[in-house]
Amino acid sequence: MKLFYKSKIYKVASVLRYLTARIIHGSRFQCAKLSMIGNRCGIYIFKTGQLNCAGRIIINNDVMIYAKGKINIGTQFNCNQYSRIVAHERIEIGNNVTIGQQVSVLDHDHAYEYAGSDLQLNGYTTAPVTIGNNVWIADKCTILKGVTIGDNVIVGANTLIHKNVPSDCVVGGVPFRILKKIRG
Repeated sequence: MKLFYKSKIYKVASVLRYLTARIIHGSRFQCAKLSMIGNRCGIYIFKTGQLNCAGRIIINNDVMIYAKGKINIGTQFNCNQYSRIVAHERIEIGNNVTIGQQVSVLDHDHAYEYAGSDLQLNGYTTAPVTIGNNVWIADKCTILKGVTIGDNVIVGANTLIHKNVPSDCVVGGVPFRILKKIRG
C-alpha cells in the first residue's frame, strides 16, 4: 500500500511542477494536455526560445530542457532520467517518441578559433534536428546537429547519430550503422 501512496504523491507533485513551469515561462511553454515533470528537472526557456507540445509529455527526474531556439514535441512523449535536449535553433520531435536515460539531443556545436596558442570558444554553429514518429532512443545515445531520424526507428544503446537515419530500421554503434530493417 505504501508504494501506491508514494506513487500517487509523486504523480501529483509532477503535475504541480509542470503547472509551475507553465506559469513561470508563460506563452513560451505551450502544451495541449496536462503533463508531468519529475524532480530536479531544469526547464530553461529563454526569451528567444519556445517549447511547444502537441500532447501530454512525461519528463522523468533530472532531465534538462534548454530552449534558446524552438523545441516542438508531438503527442505521447517520454523522456527518462539524466537526458538533455538543447536547442539553440530548432529541434522537432514527432509523436510516440521515447528517450532513454542519459541521452543528449543537440542542435549545435561550439564554434572555436585559435588566438595565437589559445583556444577560444566563440559562439555556436547550429543546424536543426528532426526526430520522426514512433522512435525509441535507448540509453546513452547522442543525437548531433543537422540530423533527421525517420519514422519507426529504434536507436540502440550507446549510439552516436551523426547523419540522417532512414525510416523503418534499427540502428546502433559509434558511429551508427543500420542493424536491421523493421519493414519492407
